[in-house]
Amino acid sequence: MVGIYKIQSKIKPERIYIGSAVNFYKRCNSHKHSLRKGKHGSKKLQNHYNKYGEKDLEFSILLGCDKESLIEIEQFFIDSYNPWFNINPTAGSNLGRKFSEDPNRKRKDHEYYKGHIPWNKGTKGVMGFWNKGRHPTEESKQKNREWHKKYGSKPPNQKGYKWLDTKKLEHSKRMKEWWNNRKLKLENHDVE
Repeated sequence: MVGIYKIQSKIKPERIYIGSAVNFYKRCNSHKHSLRKGKHGSKKLQNHYNKYGEKDLEFSILLGCDKESLIEIEQFFIDSYNPWFNINPTAGSNLGRKFSEDPNRKRKDHEYYKGHIPWNKGTKGVMGFWNKGRHPTEESKQKNREWHKKYGSKPPNQKGYKWLDTKKLEHSKRMKEWWNNRKLKLENHDVE
């Protein structure tokens, strides 16, 4: 159903959320899913949900309307109700929304990062991320060469590399032989 909906608290009825949806039931389920996950866009609504639970929130349809006039009618209801849970004072827009400080700026200004030199500073194009500026010694190079001669191209402790399991291989060969023999016996039995 296309229309304007309301989410209202039963304990604190003055706290409401006004929204518009092309599919009311799908939109309600979307709200409930993000609230359960703790990732709803409205922090006020999320905090209220965390404190009072899902049973306190009541979802209802205020008015059914056309898709074309949806935003206009939603804006009328937002202006009329002055909803407490809504973040945006303008329907379908971020105009007037108060954003928090840029999180990346916060991180850069944090005490931990003051005077901190990034690990890859000055290494661009010179070496990969895996050695972080360390060069292998001649001794380690020699050990690697010996290992590769003895075992092959990749050491066993590298991710994504699997040793060939000879027991499983032998077992699968034996199973194939048994199955082929079984087929032959069945074929011969059918012929007789």
